[in-house]
Amino acid sequence: MKTESPNEIGESLAAFGQEFGKVLDPVAFLQEQDPALCAAFLRLHELTLNDGAVSKKHKFLIHAAITAAQHDREATAMHITGALHAGASEQELLETAFTIIPVAGMPAFAVFLGAWRQAQQS
Repeated sequence: MKTESPNEIGESLAAFGQEFGKVLDPVAFLQEQDPALCAAFLRLHELTLNDGAVSKKHKFLIHAAITAAQHDREATAMHITGALHAGASEQELLETAFTIIPVAGMPAFAVFLGAWRQAQQS
């Protein structure tokens, strides 16, 4: 297994923060407490969000819907920011928000809308 240098981890963390608008506290905590685990997380994130049969933009929209269903506004805002950086339109965000209602309910929809507003303000 390849071990990343502290410089490589720092670059990966900086790219992560730029893509999402910021580095969430749990990821920063991982970096402080266990850089190797943080590097593994960042690598997994990179591998699973790359364009493939499903575009990066759509993967971010999926992540945003899932985190909204989990009522995690911070993570939802982060994934909405990623979706916007990957080219998501307002209509795509709106339709993603609407798809949450039948499977996760209005509270999750409200989390998504609040996170969207938060992402727009950042």
